[in-house]
Amino acid sequence: MNIEGVIWLLVMLDAVGANFIAWFCPQWYETKLPWLHKFFPLKKSWCLVYLILSLWLGCVLHRQEVLPW
Repeated sequence: MNIEGVIWLLVMLDAVGANFIAWFCPQWYETKLPWLHKFFPLKKSWCLVYLILSLWLGCVLHRQEVLPW
């Protein structure tokens, strides 16, 4: 696997994790990580945009045959 594929995979995992936390357990994020929540508040809409952009980037990389699958 090349470096672009690894970076995209890490970004995709981050997008999925951010959406999971934003949709299912936002109170946990606010109480356990208040210093991070102060600078990076999780909003469902922005997390969804992040996921859509990550999926779009994956489609672009797949069309250019950068991703191995």
